Amino acid sequence: MGQYFIITSFTMIGLLFPVEFYSETKSLILLGVITGIYNALNALGSYIWGYLIDKTRLRKEYAVILSLFGVVIGLIYHYDKLIAYELSGFVSALDGPIYSAILLETTPQEKLVLGNTRLSQISLAGNVTGSLLSAFYHNDYLILIFFSVSLIFNVIHIPKYDGGINYDVADRNKLLRILLIPIISYFWFNMAAEIFYTLFVPLNYLMLNPSYVIFLSYTFLYLIEEVIYSKGISVVKGREEYFMLLVTFARSLIVLSLVYIILMGLKIYEGTMLLFLVFGPLFPVYNISFFSLLIKGLKRNKATIIGIFNVSEDIANVVGGFLSGSTNNIVSGYQISFYSFALSLFLLYIYLRKPLRVSASS
Repeated sequence: MGQYFIITSFTMIGLLFPVEFYSETKSLILLGVITGIYNALNALGSYIWGYLIDKTRLRKEYAVILSLFGVVIGLIYHYDKLIAYELSGFVSALDGPIYSAILLETTPQEKLVLGNTRLSQISLAGNVTGSLLSAFYHNDYLILIFFSVSLIFNVIHIPKYDGGINYDVADRNKLLRILLIPIISYFWFNMAAEIFYTLFVPLNYLMLNPSYVIFLSYTFLYLIEEVIYSKGISVVKGREEYFMLLVTFARSLIVLSLVYIILMGLKIYEGTMLLFLVFGPLFPVYNISFFSLLIKGLKRNKATIIGIFNVSEDIANVVGGFLSGSTNNIVSGYQISFYSFALSLFLLYIYLRKPLRVSASS
């Protein structure tokens, strides 16, 4: 429940501010800059928090710190939304590593994938609540209240225990060599996706849609993802490689379709939501497949390796955010997204076809 309220608050900040900012400035370049800074701080936080968690035995303490920092951000948001938005990038990066570390250390190996899926479902529930509140009741004080409630839950319900010190430089470097190509592929995949999500705001303005279409799109996305996560394990089991390739290919076709729609001058209006709701829900399938295949067997450096994948994603988001606004041309952004998905697909195929491929569990 603590994580639920944390995710709800961060979702509200992450949705409300960029939409409000773009509606006031109408600048694709500035939108790319603020999202780029946010993602840069998120990338920095992903590595720092992952490193600190693996180097210390603190678990409950970091969960409480996450909520405390959230309360501070909630206070700042009421007075300076830009500073609070950027700071939330760094602080929210603690959420994934700390809850993943607790999961990995308290869950039997055979239930690890299921536990990760349940954790994702809790996050999605917070995403749904945050997006609905953003659409229909965006009160600044709610953010502060939810962070405060999360603090109470984390103090009371997260058990205090000494987590293992999982940092092992030699093992970490070995795993990085094994997973280098997947990490690079993951980078291009997430960079392409970040461009799509960043451009979704100006795309809706281009199609003459009101802002609530954006918020509702995210609400429906999270609801659909919730269902997919609940069914996804059984669907992808034994076919992880196939689904990873299929999702990457499908997403590349969607962004290419948007290039055609815009170049032809077509007005699809609320049809943007349909494309969004095809593009977005593909990620849980990819995520379950990726996690099951590549990192479920980690013994040491758990939070560090997860943090490195998060850093890869966050750096991709930084680059994607800046690229989205660098040309000030929405078509160029979608073209870059298409080529990035294509490169990710190519690298992933090379890795999966290696005859002597070694998994992360070795």
